[in-house]
Formats: sequence, structure tokens, C-alpha cells
Amino acid sequence: MFKKITLGWLCAVSSFGTAFAVAPYEGQTLKVLAFKDGHSQAVAANLKMFEAMTGAKVVLDLIASNAVATKISTDQASGGTYDLYTVDEPFMPQFSTFFLPLQEWEKPRIIDKKETDLGSFLPAAVAGGAYKGVNFGLPVNGNVYMYVYRADLFNDPKEKTAFKAKYNYELATPKSTDQMRDVAEFFTRPPRMYGFAPFTKMSEGTTVEAIWVLNTFGVSILDDKLQVVMNEQQATKAFEFYNSMMKFAPPGSTSWHHSERMAAYSKGMLAQIMTWPSYVKDLENPDKSMVVGKNAYAEPPAAQGGKPSAVAGTWTVAIPKTAKSKALAAEFAYWWASSSFGKTIVAQGMNPARKDLLTNPELVKTNPWFPGVLANFQGAVVRPRFPEYKQISDVISLHFTKMISSQATPAEAAKGIKSDVESMLKKAKY
Repeated sequence: MFKKITLGWLCAVSSFGTAFAVAPYEGQTLKVLAFKDGHSQAVAANLKMFEAMTGAKVVLDLIASNAVATKISTDQASGGTYDLYTVDEPFMPQFSTFFLPLQEWEKPRIIDKKETDLGSFLPAAVAGGAYKGVNFGLPVNGNVYMYVYRADLFNDPKEKTAFKAKYNYELATPKSTDQMRDVAEFFTRPPRMYGFAPFTKMSEGTTVEAIWVLNTFGVSILDDKLQVVMNEQQATKAFEFYNSMMKFAPPGSTSWHHSERMAAYSKGMLAQIMTWPSYVKDLENPDKSMVVGKNAYAEPPAAQGGKPSAVAGTWTVAIPKTAKSKALAAEFAYWWASSSFGKTIVAQGMNPARKDLLTNPELVKTNPWFPGVLANFQGAVVRPRFPEYKQISDVISLHFTKMISSQATPAEAAKGIKSDVESMLKKAKY
């Protein structure tokens, strides 16, 4: 039996180039599929640490996030060449039959298993890697769609005075959608400043945008039993609100994806935005942003009588049943998800799914959005847990983008989503 040792000790050993680090997987190769972002690139930059500890070779393939699900499908159809996948949470129901349940993973040899006890993670992040009560992996990327705004503008005495004179209440973090719209209107000052950052390019991003605004108005599309529970009247109100916000978006924003939205915010053109933590780090990077130190991070506003509804987007590392070395795959997953390694890569772009990292005082100092991430995860909603999720996503995105481009009214978009999802479920015999 190999002795468990701490990551800190192993790092010290590696830094001096000594040859007595434990190498229980000498000569083995691990093939991992992940999506390319700052987080996964940070993992890639530290692979030599894991290889020194284990004696194994790691091949980490990084591809665009929207291509991962397709790659998993084609890889499994061809017999499976990867030992570990990263899986976006809405696709876990579709792929769960391919994966080894977490309870069947082999115990780690180099990481203390206590470091990756599920109780250390955010409950909503753990739920992203589960389906029908079974956990299929460890959460490593704690993404959540959160509200970001220009604190410097909100705290400016002149802006506060002008806002109160116009709206008869104090300028502050908006708690309601009415307040969010007032903020959008107030800060829209063409051509230099605008109050809203829509997501409008047909993709998974528009699906998330639609789910965010629907849940903000208390609208779910499916319940846990895969029954359509969408309230068309309330959904219409949600889409009417979104359309009203479009008046305060910059020209040309009717085909915006992440890159266009974040570029506009980074240049100081936007007063508020809904976005993922994976894009936030660059906002605090002086080489990439003009708004460093000017931002605040909070829960999104809620509709009247509703509650804040951030959208969870956790990525989980899962071991396929076809993995050549399940023990090595588990070892890598435990290492990736551990608190010790997390502290190493937070500075390089990691989005923690762990409570202990998000509340670590030293990490919060250099990552001021961590309390916002934690707060948003408390009330986060997940996308529909449905094996054919991609079909539902395409339906939502289609009708939502039609509405944004004035090809459909908010009522028609709401009706179209409900009708198409009901037809889809009927055909799938759910």
C-alpha cells in the first residue's frame, strides 16, 4: 500500500527535482477530455506535478465548451478512447449510463479522500453531477450565472443624487426586475454607455439567458417528474421584460455571444451584466480590462413576488466505464477536485465548486467575486434534467432568439417553447 502524502510536501519534492516521490502508476497514460477555458488551462499548466507524483503521463485534450457533448457521444460510439471526461451539468442525464458511479471509484492513493468528501462542495454543484439520485463524478468547475455591476458608478455621489431625483429611491444593487430596468435606463447614454448586455446569438448561451429570465419570474419548464409545468402567462411577462431591456443595449448587440458581451463590459460600455465567473477574472486583469477594481458581484434581481434565480453551470469530472485505467482516472479526478490543488490553481483561473475555497479569506482578497459566487449558488436553478436535453435547449434557444429579432412576440415565444417541449416529451414517451 502506498503512503498518502500531502500535496504541499509533494510540491516541495517536485520543486527540488528529487527522485523519491511516490509513483504508483509508473508507465501508464491517462487521456482526459475537457473544455478550454482559464480553469482547464491552469490544470494543463500543472500536469507535471501530477505526473511527478504518480509516474503517469497525462494527455489533456482541450476543446470548445459547446463541442464537448458531441465529442463524448462520438467517442463512446467508437468504443471510448478517453479515461476521463468533463461534463456540463445539463448533459449528465444523457451520458450517465456511460459513467462509473462515484461510489464504485477506487480509493485514491496519493490524495486523502477526506479532501474530496462531497460535503466539502456546494450542494448545487454536487447535484450537477448526479442523476436519479446517483452521483457520477466530482464537481471541479463551479460556474453560476451571476449578476455583475459597476460599483464605482452606483456609489458615485452625483449619480446617486441624479438617480434618486428621477426615480425617487436610492441607487443601489437592484433587488427587483423593475429596479434593474430603471438602472438600465438611467445608465444608457449613447454612444459611450449602455444599461443592458443581452445574450442574443443562438446557442446554449441564449438557452441559459432564457432560463435565467424565466426563473426570475418563477417559471420552470419541467418538474422533477419530466412534466411540463410552464406557465405561459408568466413566461410571457418574463419575455416582455427581456424585450423591454433590449432598448438599453448597445447597437449591434442582436448577435452577441460571450466574447462580444465581455469585451463591451471590459471597455466600460456597460453598467451591468449577467455572466459566468469564468469570464469575471479577466475583468480584474489590468492587461485585459478598463474596469479593474470597479465591479461588484451579487445575486440577480427577482421579479415581484419571486426570488433571485441564478443558473448553475457546474462541470463534473466523470469516469467512463470504457476507461483503460479507472484507478488512475479516479486519482486524477480526486487530485483535480482537492482543496490543496484548488488553492494552487485558483490564481490561474479556477472556478471553485468547494465551499472551503470560496470562503478562504486569503483567496477572497484576490478573488473578490467569490462571495458573489457562493451567494448565487445558494439559490441556483439547474437546467432541465432530461436525457434529450440538447433538443430542449435548441427549442428554447430558437424561440427566444426569434423573439429578440422581432420574428415572434413574447407570447408566441412562450407558447412555442411549451408546445414544442410537450411534443418532444410525447414522442420520447416521457
